[in-house]
Amino acid sequence: MGSKPVKLVKTWIEGFDEMLGGGLPDKSVILMLGEPGSEYDTFAQQLLYQHALKGGKVAYFTSFRSPEIIREDFETFGWNISSLEEANQWIFVDVRSPTTSQTLEKEIPLRIKEDRWILIDSLSSLLLVQEYQSVLKLIELLLDSARKHGGIHFLLLTQGMHGPQTEMTLQYLADGVIEFIAQEVGGGIDRRMRIKKMRKAVYAPRLIPFSLTEHGVTIETAVRIA
Repeated sequence: MGSKPVKLVKTWIEGFDEMLGGGLPDKSVILMLGEPGSEYDTFAQQLLYQHALKGGKVAYFTSFRSPEIIREDFETFGWNISSLEEANQWIFVDVRSPTTSQTLEKEIPLRIKEDRWILIDSLSSLLLVQEYQSVLKLIELLLDSARKHGGIHFLLLTQGMHGPQTEMTLQYLADGVIEFIAQEVGGGIDRRMRIKKMRKAVYAPRLIPFSLTEHGVTIETAVRIA
């Protein structure tokens, strides 16, 4: 018997799904990696927003900023989530407390069972206040819950805040790794993303140019030479 085909889930980001042959693989945990200002966090938020707009459900775990500040950031791009929150399609789980680990251990499997995509914002802030091994156990819990119940789930990691061994371990554990790079070029900012790893998907191993607009991240479909 042949293996069961992998289910690809559309992200509704023009140009991005095409790069992956149709979308992101179901039952995946994706590490979004970048320096501050590279928009790795914006892109992850945009993926969740588009998912919710298309009828999906989201659980946004915040370990650093308040939900109010995140809502304000969303308004920069015209993303209004008030109606999504009223419809229970979007919930915030505030884990800025001394009992963060216990809350995450309880809430991660619960929210994934509800068929929600999860974003943990951010893994970096958790690593600053939690024991390293406890953070690894939370990632393993997330991976296990994703395998059992499906969905696509995201972890945010700020590049350069942690040692190379920590970054490499987290990239090893994740099903997918997308790295974001921003460089000053000719007085402007050149932004690119690279799919470093994606289990169960065929992808082009190259830098993908993108721009930041008033609506969020836009993939440049006319490909420049990387």
